[in-house]
Amino acid sequence: MALPPTFMRWNKPNVCTPIDDPLGRDKPASTAWVRHQGLERIRQAMLTSLAGDTGCEVARMNIRLRYAADIEALWYLRNDLFSMLSVLRGEATAHSALEQVTALFQGQLPTSLRPPLARTLHAAP
Repeated sequence: MALPPTFMRWNKPNVCTPIDDPLGRDKPASTAWVRHQGLERIRQAMLTSLAGDTGCEVARMNIRLRYAADIEALWYLRNDLFSMLSVLRGEATAHSALEQVTALFQGQLPTSLRPPLARTLHAAP
C-alpha cells in the first residue's frame, strides 16, 4: 500500500530555498569550500612558508593550516606559524614570512580583527 503524497518527505536536508539564507542556514556542503575567495590563497602562502621543513610539529602545523575552516582561523594561526618559523629558521626570517602572509589578509578580515595599517606586523608575537 502506497502512502498518500501528504506523508511523503517534503523537507529534504540538502535542498536550499531562497528563504534559507535570511534564516541563517548554511549553503549545501558542495559549495561550502567557496565561502571566501582569498582563503585558499592565504592558506597556500602559509603552507609555502613551511616548505622544506620536516618534523612532527611541522606536520601538525600543516594539518592545522589545511583544515582551518575560515579566514579567522588562519588569522589566529599566524601566531603559531611565527613561533614555529622562529625556532626553525630564526626570528628575522620568521618576521619576513609573516609580513608576506599578513599582507594577504588586507581587506579579508572582519573589522574587529583588522590589524592597524601602519604597524601590521605587531599584531603577531
